[in-house]
Amino acid sequence: MAEVEVGGGALVRVVAPYLVLGVGALLLWRRGSVLAVVALLAGYALPGSVRDVAGHVDLRGERRERLIPKGAMEAGRWLRAHSAPGDVVATDLHCRYDWWQVCDSRHFWVSGFSERRVLVEGWAYAESTLSRARPFVRSYLAEPFGDRARLAANDAVFVAPTAENVRTLAQKYGVKWLFTGINPMLGKYARLRFKNATTSVYRLPGR
Repeated sequence: MAEVEVGGGALVRVVAPYLVLGVGALLLWRRGSVLAVVALLAGYALPGSVRDVAGHVDLRGERRERLIPKGAMEAGRWLRAHSAPGDVVATDLHCRYDWWQVCDSRHFWVSGFSERRVLVEGWAYAESTLSRARPFVRSYLAEPFGDRARLAANDAVFVAPTAENVRTLAQKYGVKWLFTGINPMLGKYARLRFKNATTSVYRLPGR
């Protein structure tokens, strides 16, 4: 089947297929074809999911969008090899897309690659997040992190690091490692242990 190009920008290209899908599902529903509706929804979602995953792991794709930067896995594996299983990591990498008006917090690769606990990451599917979402009114993707004090303490270290806020992460929250992009300011208060073109890992001073 040939692909159909939809003009009008990214938003139109995303919304238009769902409008067509909705009309088709409504017509089938009125005819009592419940199984057909389920099949239609599944048939639409599965190819889209496959294309989405393939688009981000395709090694040809310098021109493709990258949700995970080059070097991220290397950094995560380094941290796994040089830290203890009980160590806590802080990161400022929370959102999948920097350009969204809200944070799409389905961001899990720091904990996934390092296999370590992360102070704040990937809260989209947390029970506290889903319980605050309102179906058809406010998406769970628009819900902020539930513990504002923890998020503020976490992010302050990466935005404007000081000896005091670094000490707070270490003493109050038990953080031992910082996992971030390229942030030379952190070198004043934490020891740089790993760095590549996209990612750096810092070790906090002992408590």
